[in-house]
Amino acid sequence: MAYRGFTDSQIEAFMWTMKTASATEAAEKMLISQPAISRLLKQLEDRLGFALFERQHNRLLPTRRGTLFYHEVDKVYLGLAHLRVFADKLKDQHVSGQLRIVSMPSLAISLLPALAMELERSYPDLELALYSYRSSQIPDDMIAGRFDFAITTDMRRDPRYQSRHYALPCVCALPASHPLTQLDVIDYQDLNGEVLIYGEPHDPIRQKMQLTLDELNVHPRKVWTVSLQDMAVRLVKSGTGIAVGSCLSALDANEAEIAIRPLRHPVTYEMQILLPLDKDIDPAVAAINTRLIALLEQKIELSQQQFYPR
Repeated sequence: MAYRGFTDSQIEAFMWTMKTASATEAAEKMLISQPAISRLLKQLEDRLGFALFERQHNRLLPTRRGTLFYHEVDKVYLGLAHLRVFADKLKDQHVSGQLRIVSMPSLAISLLPALAMELERSYPDLELALYSYRSSQIPDDMIAGRFDFAITTDMRRDPRYQSRHYALPCVCALPASHPLTQLDVIDYQDLNGEVLIYGEPHDPIRQKMQLTLDELNVHPRKVWTVSLQDMAVRLVKSGTGIAVGSCLSALDANEAEIAIRPLRHPVTYEMQILLPLDKDIDPAVAAINTRLIALLEQKIELSQQQFYPR
């Protein structure tokens, strides 16, 4: 630390003298002689251009300017102490700070909280900020540096971020009392005349399912459109119809009121993890992201084993 030529030793001598109200005790704290403390204080006053202490009967009494200067120096030292603690945490891999994670809505409600709770066990000092944006918006936000980790069904690639691609099989979510729950596997022909619950028209699963059903001449009785996976789950619970979604989403939907069945030749649900470029990311955040990827891939593997065992 240097300002107008003063040194760390001069500032430390000043701080200890203020705290102890004694040059002798300040010398003991710094493990130097009392004359050395006096010399450092005199040098600091010369650099500053004003007196820090009044000398009265071998006592040092702070001047008004000295007191005001002390308050400002104390703020700086508090900040430096915080930096030392933070550096120690980084050295010991006890990472603190905030990690910003975003996902498209279909996984944000069910998946993100589960991942966050597991991540918190490894990084108890880490603060997490969880967001849900439309898939089409997420790549642009990653390019702008607004997030540290993103999950999206937008399959655009861009050299301004890293990406990891996943293709997951889809499953059917049926009301527990539906006759098709008697089957172990659902054929597309079984969906003829049923009420199907899909995402919005641009949803990739909906587009693939419609194409497949048209090719097989299978005609649902009615189609419901929902914006959120949670809406589809609630409709299935109420007995309204059959929803088609990824096996990953189905992990949390596998409840008493809902039965999950695999498709014989499932359409795939494609998604990407987006990450900042290595040059744009702190090594500590990169380590956290590696752990987060491992947790997500564990859940993907679990969902595939549960609904499509090999």
